[in-house]
This record gives sequence, C-alpha cells and structure tokens, in this order.
Amino acid sequence: MGRKNRKRKEGFFRDNYWESDDYNYRAYLKNLDMLLSLAINRFRWEGLPETCNARYLEKVLHRNGIATLAHEAGDTSPVWVSLQAMPQGEYNMYGIPTKWRAVGYDGLTDFEVSQGENGILCYYSFARVSPWNAMEIYARKLAHYERTEDVNLTQQMRPFIGIAPQEKKLELVNLLKQVQGGEPAILGDEGLSQLVDNVKVIDTGVDIIVEELARGWQQTLNAALMWLGIPHLAFEKGERMIEDEARANTAPTDIMLLDCLQARREFAAEANRLYGLDIHVYFNQDIESYNYNYTNNIEQMAQDKMILSSDGTFELGGGDGE
Repeated sequence: MGRKNRKRKEGFFRDNYWESDDYNYRAYLKNLDMLLSLAINRFRWEGLPETCNARYLEKVLHRNGIATLAHEAGDTSPVWVSLQAMPQGEYNMYGIPTKWRAVGYDGLTDFEVSQGENGILCYYSFARVSPWNAMEIYARKLAHYERTEDVNLTQQMRPFIGIAPQEKKLELVNLLKQVQGGEPAILGDEGLSQLVDNVKVIDTGVDIIVEELARGWQQTLNAALMWLGIPHLAFEKGERMIEDEARANTAPTDIMLLDCLQARREFAAEANRLYGLDIHVYFNQDIESYNYNYTNNIEQMAQDKMILSSDGTFELGGGDGE
C-alpha cells in the first residue's frame, strides 16, 4: 500500500501521458475560476434587501445571463430573494418574459413570478445573453498556452533521445538519472565502455519559446479583460499617445463595462419604482481602505503639526518653540 501511494504521489509531479487529460482540465478550471472572480467583483450592490445575496445574484447573471428579484405571491410581508429565473415561455412584444419561476440553489425554493406583480428580471447586459460561453473559450485558450509552455519546458529538460541495446536500457536509464540529478555518472563494471560505444544520441533541437507563449497568454488575457470591461494595458507601451488615441484605445473596454452596468441600473431603477426599494449599483472600489487611509493620514498630519485651515488648505501649526 505504501509503495502504491508513493508512486501516485511522485506521479503527480511527473508529466505522464495518463495524467495529461486531468491536468489539462485543472488548468482550464484554474483560468475559468480566475475570470469568474474578476467578473463577479466588478460591481458593488447597495440597498439590496437583507434577504438577498449579491454574490449569488452576480454568479447567476454570469452563468445564466438572467436572474430575478422576487417574493412568493400573496405574501403580506414580502421576503425578497435574488434567485435564478426560469422563463415559462410567455413574452411581451419586446421579447421580455412576463412569467417565470424563481429557483433557488437548494432545489427546494421554487415559485411562480409575474412581471411587476411579485418580481422583476435582471439581465447580465443589454444583449441579454449569458457570458459563460465566452468565459469558457478564453479560459480554454489560456490553458492551451500554459500547457504548451509546460511541454516546451519539459523538452528543455530532456534535450536529447538516447538509443541503446535493449539489454543496456536499465544502465542507460540509471546513467541519465545521475546526470540529471547532478551526481557523478559512474558505472562500476566493464559495461561502461560498451554502453558508451553502443549509445546513440539524437538531439531533439527544440527551441525554447516561453517568451512567445507568455506574450500570447497575455494577449489572450487582455482580450478577456476587454470583453469583461476591466481596464488594462492593451499593448506594450510604445510611443506617447495623444489624448484621442488613448481614449479610442480604452473605448471598447469602457463600453463593455457600461453595457453590464446599465442593465443592472435599469433593473435597480425599476425595482425602486415598483416596490419602493432603494437599490443602487456602482463600479466596485475599495472605499473602506480609502477612507481608512485618508482618515489616518489626516491624523498623522495633525500629529506632525499640520492644521487644516478653513479654506481647505494645510498650514503648519504652532508647536512648541515656535
């Protein structure tokens, strides 16, 4: 049992062919998780009812492209929830569902919703499609670059192929292990000379292309970031751009982000109008850290005898000896 477990543990670090499918899938999932984390943290929800869950709302929007804010019909004290929306095939003339089911992750929460009566719909974007397909494509392409880099690095570790008589295979394997491990390559019998005389080495001639692969990976990530509307450096810094060029460069990213933000704001405005709620959506920023740093900087400046004057400027205070 111990020997079997040891082999499995050692094999986890080796690039064996029977592990490649699982490893490829792990690389794909890793990149998909990264893109999903970037995507669902783009917006900050304020004023959602306490019984709603902003994280689940965003995950549903990214997976299905549609979600609902709803409560069970007939509730005198409605309990609002943010759940999956399953349209029931009834649409108005603009293609908007008029009836759907609100479904929870637990498989137990499931009730009918009518537009404007006991719930409304929220869409991922104005296009009203799920972004999951694109996220999977980008994640898979990123994984291809990473796995190709793994293969290229492995080929650099094994830059040649050794050919020896079948009866000398074990000696050749041991010799190569010693060489790769930085140990003295010594065979303590007459087989050394025979092995050297009978071994042929074929240089694989594989170039290292890690830089090219890294550049391709970054370009793919940039395309994914543009599609998600996340600011990024679209290309390597070159000559100084004029203002119009810089604005044109970031325009697609800005539009993609606004596309998603406006769909959520339209949902929030309708919820506020119909049900007297106070829901708002903003670009996500770490306001808490900003406020903490700002407050502590003010305190530090006060300790350093800096005083905030009435006109909003700072001036030196009157400390001891002044």
